[in-house]
Amino acid sequence: MRPVLKSTILLLLVLPGCSSPLDSPSAGPILDTHLQGVIDRELSTINAWQAEIGSESHTSEVEAALSHRLDELEGLTPVPPGSDLDLDLGVDLHGDPQRQVPLVLQDAVEAALLNNLSLQSARLQPAIQREEVIQAEAVFDVVLGAGYTFTKTRSPNQSSSIGSVVLNPSATSIRNNDTQVSLSKALTSGGEIKINHDFTYENNSSSGFTFSPNPYWQPSLSLDLSQPLLRGFGEKVTLAQVAIARKMEQESIETLRQDLIDTVTETETAYWNLSFAWRSLAIQEWLVEASVELRDTIDRRRNFDASLADWAQAVATVEQRVSDVINFQQAVKEASDQLKVLMNDSRYPLAGEIVLAPIDEMVHTPIMIDFRDSLLTAIAMRPTVRNSVFEIDIARINELVADNARLPELDFQAQVSSTGMKDNFNESMERTYGGDFISYVLGLAFQYPLGNRAAEAGYRQARLERSASMVEYRQAIQTTILDVKTNMRKLMDNAELISATRTARLATAESLRALEVERDTLASLTPTFLNLLFSTQAQLATARTNEFQAIVNYNTSVAKLYQSMGIILDMHQINIEVLDEHAGWGSVIQPYSPPTR
Repeated sequence: MRPVLKSTILLLLVLPGCSSPLDSPSAGPILDTHLQGVIDRELSTINAWQAEIGSESHTSEVEAALSHRLDELEGLTPVPPGSDLDLDLGVDLHGDPQRQVPLVLQDAVEAALLNNLSLQSARLQPAIQREEVIQAEAVFDVVLGAGYTFTKTRSPNQSSSIGSVVLNPSATSIRNNDTQVSLSKALTSGGEIKINHDFTYENNSSSGFTFSPNPYWQPSLSLDLSQPLLRGFGEKVTLAQVAIARKMEQESIETLRQDLIDTVTETETAYWNLSFAWRSLAIQEWLVEASVELRDTIDRRRNFDASLADWAQAVATVEQRVSDVINFQQAVKEASDQLKVLMNDSRYPLAGEIVLAPIDEMVHTPIMIDFRDSLLTAIAMRPTVRNSVFEIDIARINELVADNARLPELDFQAQVSSTGMKDNFNESMERTYGGDFISYVLGLAFQYPLGNRAAEAGYRQARLERSASMVEYRQAIQTTILDVKTNMRKLMDNAELISATRTARLATAESLRALEVERDTLASLTPTFLNLLFSTQAQLATARTNEFQAIVNYNTSVAKLYQSMGIILDMHQINIEVLDEHAGWGSVIQPYSPPTR
């Protein structure tokens, strides 16, 4: 049974701590009736059927005929189940004996999830996108403003008088201190509200004249409101960028999920490829041992019934098979390095000379599949399909904003203010808040470009982009269906190949067993018989290799089927969790639990 890793990947997304008008239901893509119709059309011709793949549905004729000696044939087979794969890998780059480290599948997947370089970058993207959501929401934060101005003016004046009465001073000298404090906030309705408090302290020292009060305080308080009534009105328009930012945040999470899916699949595939490389080496070493045994037998009988040519042929065969071992050793080291790249584990550095040795048994586990259910699951869970739905949502939002932009600009403006004046600050504030001097301003502003070509073109563009997003959604569904069908066919074919290669291997093992019995009882060894014995050994090695390859292909096709369905993380019980702003960034791997596939 293939091990399954039970893991939890903790993903930090900084979330606001309280509710606000900006909050909206956070969920995955929600299909409307039109999108559901697209799915129904694609699946309208598909009938539901279930099948168990990978089980031994029937006993072959060869197995039935050889049932009485299956245990003997399994023992004759190279690398039987439970074999020790502590093989000689030659020397490393330092000239020392090659070191080996055992590794199970769940440890390989765990290391890849924690350390894979591609994932380390991908895991940052949702957090980066979350900051963009916060930036979009921050447009509606309260803004505090403040300022101070000191002005001193001295200027000559043109004198005017009535008779001997002088009406104005010949020179003006004023010192003014002005402080402003304001609070403003953009409204989700599209408008803006602003409260402004102004504190003026002025001293007028114009020659020849007396002013009262002088110096004086003149505070003022005003409330300003601006609100669009047509273009730019309403929460759906003003919160559009926030909604789009949240959709893009969800897209980044789905993209991360796709990267996790791909990494787990690649790691599982690399693990089984490495396991196959080790077993191929073990088969080759068995082949060397078998040919050495036959060579020694010929050598002992060289003076009896084996010729020098027979012995030379045996020696040549042994040396050729020994030289092939080097190639298989190299294949193991290269497959180990490929897995190391995916794991990026400091315990097994790529530059190091440790070779990973998979210890999971090379077996296959039957699985139950339902074609229609698999397609529906893939459409619901595959990140590329989910992201295409998010793109439709974004296009729909942009279309709504573009539609609103076609309206004329009609803005309402209002202001109410109160002021007071006194030589004492407290008294001036009392008069300001007492409402003795209140002013009002109301206004409307209208603007509409003749022809409105830009807004109309923008709306048509938004509609076209939404149509394009629908086409891309259908393409994503078709790609998903194609991938699921292709991987399901490969899975079924590889399951059949396992049965076929096992039958071929048992038949070849029986042939070799019969030849070895004949060799031990034969009066003389002929060149033809020796050639047949060597070739049958090679055929059995090839048959066993083909059987292992079929099992690897089966396990790989299972992983790729789950990858195409978007559920391989669920099969490994790997979850993406959203943490609050006080939690740390990182990943936690929970204890391993046996699979129930």
